[in-house]
Amino acid sequence: MMNKNNLLLPVAACICAGFASAANAQFLEDVELRQEGANAVLNIKFVTPVQYSRSVAARASDVVQAFYSVLPTRDQISNLSSERRLVGAESIPSIIISDQDANNTAQVKSSRKLVIRFGTPIKFRVRAGRNNRSIEVVLEGVGSSVKAASVAEASKRAPIAKAPESVPLAADKPGAQATTEADASAAALLGTAQSAFDGGNYAGAIESLNQLLNLPPNASSRRAQELVGLSHLNVGDSARAASEFDLFLKLYPAGSDSDRVRQLAAALPTIAKSPTQEKKVVEATSSTSGSVSMFYYGGKSDVRTQEFKDSALGGLPILQSETTLSAIDQKQLQTNVDLNWRYRDADKDMRFVFRDAYTANYIKDTGKERLSALYFDYRSLLNGTSFRLGRQSPNGGGVLYRFDGVQAGYVFKPKWKVNAVLGVPSDALLDTRRTFYGLSVDAEALTKEFSGSTYVIQQVIDGEVDRRGIGVDLRYFKDGLSASAQLDYDLIIKGLNIAAVQTTWQVTEATVINAMADRRTTPILSLGNMLFFQNPALLAPAQRIQDLLGTTPIETLREQVKANTPYQMQVHFGGTTSVAKNWQVGGDFGVTSVDALKPNEFFPDGQASSGNLWNVGAQLIGTNLYSARDTHVLNLSLLGGPTYHGTLLSYNNLSSLGEKWQLEPSLKYYTQSSNDGSGNDVWTAGARATYRVRQQIALETELTYERSQMTSAPTMAGPGATTSSSRMNYYAGARYDF
Repeated sequence: MMNKNNLLLPVAACICAGFASAANAQFLEDVELRQEGANAVLNIKFVTPVQYSRSVAARASDVVQAFYSVLPTRDQISNLSSERRLVGAESIPSIIISDQDANNTAQVKSSRKLVIRFGTPIKFRVRAGRNNRSIEVVLEGVGSSVKAASVAEASKRAPIAKAPESVPLAADKPGAQATTEADASAAALLGTAQSAFDGGNYAGAIESLNQLLNLPPNASSRRAQELVGLSHLNVGDSARAASEFDLFLKLYPAGSDSDRVRQLAAALPTIAKSPTQEKKVVEATSSTSGSVSMFYYGGKSDVRTQEFKDSALGGLPILQSETTLSAIDQKQLQTNVDLNWRYRDADKDMRFVFRDAYTANYIKDTGKERLSALYFDYRSLLNGTSFRLGRQSPNGGGVLYRFDGVQAGYVFKPKWKVNAVLGVPSDALLDTRRTFYGLSVDAEALTKEFSGSTYVIQQVIDGEVDRRGIGVDLRYFKDGLSASAQLDYDLIIKGLNIAAVQTTWQVTEATVINAMADRRTTPILSLGNMLFFQNPALLAPAQRIQDLLGTTPIETLREQVKANTPYQMQVHFGGTTSVAKNWQVGGDFGVTSVDALKPNEFFPDGQASSGNLWNVGAQLIGTNLYSARDTHVLNLSLLGGPTYHGTLLSYNNLSSLGEKWQLEPSLKYYTQSSNDGSGNDVWTAGARATYRVRQQIALETELTYERSQMTSAPTMAGPGATTSSSRMNYYAGARYDF
């Protein structure tokens, strides 16, 4: 009988590829501030779907850890740390966001955390974002400090009046023929614009107002025409403001608002010559940020194997052989560059992003470069068009891989956007040539709580259709409840690729519940998979699809793809709640399984199902036990499957010593026993230290020591061999943030 573990190795490799330690894209994408009533919201964006789990805050109110899980993905993403920062303004302190692996649960590679530091104490709370690619931090009571530009002198002399309630217009007035739908859309856009204007986000107000003014005349048009002129005035664009005010007076010559606009328009020549205004026009709303880091990774292992046989006299087993191996198995220097440039004015929002990594392997005497991002992004705030050109991470629309290409969008109706994408996967697949193109439609507000998108995408490999997918993404957000669902189906192979749903419910500030169910093919259904379903004994295996078509019809190849691709199912449920001032408790349960494959040409005996691989965990979380900035996480997990069961016990601590030092010691013990009598015991101790120099330079090092003992299954000759091993890994380096 074929060994089940060997059969599952290809599947396991596909699953683990998404968390490979190679230098790939970082998890953090961008960080933005926006106003939400009296509060400011820090929106932390990710390059891949994530699920927020819990937060642990220090008593000093200047440090918080936000834990999250990386949802299943086809893209390869680095598990290295990365960092973003925001410069404070007025009541908002400076903010540093560090993304790290959550090494207290290192058995689960998808578990990560954000360490968020504030320059001064502030009242805040953490919540899931409005989609599954973001986590938000609400900064309470400082919304008025979120500003995109200074208020113009003219607007100080002429304060902005609140929008009057909409009233029916006479038949001869503009907007009398507006439909109910247009009125509702316009009212929503006007509310968004007014909130942005009141918060000093004039560029955001202009964007919403331009969408509103592109609608048929309606009850909100009059106020919108005045507000767009005032917004241009406040960003220093006097010429555009004069044009908008002139149009307002032509459309609405009478009224109290007309008198107000007429006074502003008359003062514009003076304002345009004002030195203060000239300065605002010259000043660019631009920023450059990023980081440069260099880390050295080292590792050494020692392995001792002892084989025994039974004593002829029935005493203790006799040592038959002993082998000891010692080797330095890791010597790497990794350099990372992350550059972000952004420019924004009243008309457009532009970004340039560059992320690159180079790894020098001194054992193999080789080097590898990994360019994970190099793109230019442009978004018009006037006509709703946008595009992104270059190497970029997938961002929905059925795109599953990092690619080189272009995606463009157009807002054809408020809250509705059509997108197109054309690209080439950035990672090569043997000697094949692959391209893809697709269309998608985004709806930001199907209802007040629901948003979503739908897409169709086609990928071509060596001139043949590799994948033709259609799919739907739905999102729900209301108060503390956020949920998302995804469905992807291949029309040409006729199989379901992905069916997934995940939700996070912030019951109270102290209680969070999350759940996830995900069923997907592993790997995704595509014609290119057939290049890996070949007899390994072949002297010259096929490198392109044309090589296979010489002996096998295309329809047969597609049938074989479907027959040889198993489904993986993951279900997870967990939650965290406070039980005392300094204590939280948490729990989680998860099940993973890979379906069986029927006997076929490539697997004559078929492939058995993995069965249910389950885990049950409990966490005890303590904060501020001996200082104002210490957190502790104690975790107990029970794991099992059809052929084994195990226990994981771990402890992780994060402590800050003053403003510069951050220490993270950890300890982990894992024991596993199998049905055949084999077993494994592993002790792991680690410590990570970070020292900050002038807030821009971080010196970081980590040392991990692991000691294990593995006992093989007993044989007829006696007890199984015992292998003792020890391994030490470390890294040290520096990161400069600017």
